[in-house]
Amino acid sequence: MIFHWRLGLSKTEGASSEVLLELIVITGIGLFLFSLTPSSLWVYEILSLIYLLVERRIRRRPLEKLGIKYHGIIGDLRKSLHIIVLVAVGIQFAVVIGSYCFWPPLLIHLQGRVTYLQTHFGSFAPSFFFLPLIGVATLLEELVFRGFVQERLSWFCNDSAPIIMGALLMSIFHYSPGMLTVVIVDLSFVLLDSSLYGLIYMRSRNVFVSWIAHLLADLVSLSLLWTLSA
Repeated sequence: MIFHWRLGLSKTEGASSEVLLELIVITGIGLFLFSLTPSSLWVYEILSLIYLLVERRIRRRPLEKLGIKYHGIIGDLRKSLHIIVLVAVGIQFAVVIGSYCFWPPLLIHLQGRVTYLQTHFGSFAPSFFFLPLIGVATLLEELVFRGFVQERLSWFCNDSAPIIMGALLMSIFHYSPGMLTVVIVDLSFVLLDSSLYGLIYMRSRNVFVSWIAHLLADLVSLSLLWTLSA
């Protein structure tokens, strides 16, 4: 079975029915708001972050229970370097260049993200706000989908299920309207990327390691998209 529930067997790890219920409620609220207003992803991220900070203080959890570790980052990066290269370079080049050569509708769909950035945050190339913006956005996503969803679910079931659930939620929250086949393929690649971030997190239990992979992937992808649209 993919799911191997161990509720009640991991009290020393902080697992309890209350923790699971809180995760379900917060995620449910996020999905409900997103269904009403797709741009409300940031509300779910902020709500989850506030919950993590408050819950950590009340239950006196160490930072490691949020996936935040400041030691061993270099070693963890080396251990998952092949996965990082795959997701940050290999997949991004395959998707962007592949869509450019073989399926322009997908490229146009992807370029909509660059257009959004240009419209709301100025021109891509000279904007010194771009790196901080992408850095903060990807860090928030990793704290939520890995440090919150995947980490908490890993207290109750084996590693494969939390990876899948974190990746699935991230894919849902990255939905943008368009031609059905294009949207399905786009979300499938988001699911693949997010699953690899989850695998990196599982191997390191450090959100900063999965964040670096996520940040590099976004920078490579957006740079390619901007170059092809110039």
